[in-house]
Amino acid sequence: MTDTERNSTQCTSSVGERRLLTRRRFLAASGVIALSGCLSGEDTGSPDTEVEGPVANAPIPDDPRSFTYARTGSADRPTVTYYGNWKCPYCADFSTGFLGDIITDYVEPGDVNLQFRALAYIDGEPFLGPDAPRAAQAGLAAWNVGPETYWRYHEYVFANQPPESATWATTDKLVSFAEEAGVPETGQLRTKIQEQAYESPIRETSQAAADAGVSGTPALVIDGETVNPLSDEQRTRTLIEQLADGS
Repeated sequence: MTDTERNSTQCTSSVGERRLLTRRRFLAASGVIALSGCLSGEDTGSPDTEVEGPVANAPIPDDPRSFTYARTGSADRPTVTYYGNWKCPYCADFSTGFLGDIITDYVEPGDVNLQFRALAYIDGEPFLGPDAPRAAQAGLAAWNVGPETYWRYHEYVFANQPPESATWATTDKLVSFAEEAGVPETGQLRTKIQEQAYESPIRETSQAAADAGVSGTPALVIDGETVNPLSDEQRTRTLIEQLADGS
């Protein structure tokens, strides 16, 4: 398995030296064009139970279980695909920050819908740790078991994301996150994780990401174009608006 490397705003798969940077150091160096190494997420300490923002309350389609992957917005609107990884600190930054603006500005008004696909493998190998596929299983289980609470789970996990360098995505930890986020039927969720019930859609996501030219997270695919939303917010907005206008 390859090591992971991060530029200033994205986790990527790369062979090379691993360097650990705290999120605080990243923010202090945000004016730097590129940073080599791998940013280690900080332990958030006590759980953040205040997940009441636009992500936690994101609207879902009328028939959510007809969608394999978690989705927010109206089913008949054009789709933005968010490729992320549950262990990626930059995905935590995006999911607890700019993603909320996208939902408020473009999803809630009905301009677009957005789906989340967890990139747990790159080139057939677990991406960001051997537990990353298990975290992806839990995310899909949360969507399929309780789509009404999925986006609360999404925000809760990213708001309380343990350090990426730790193998934290155990079944017990993921079920605990689901319980704390209010996901129903967590016994069923546990079973789905243990049975690896969503291995096929997780593997399909890896292929779809490769086909779209996605090599790191977070990444948005908007009308066939891939963009890192943290490195170019204005370009992201422009692409979403063009997609909405062309629908």
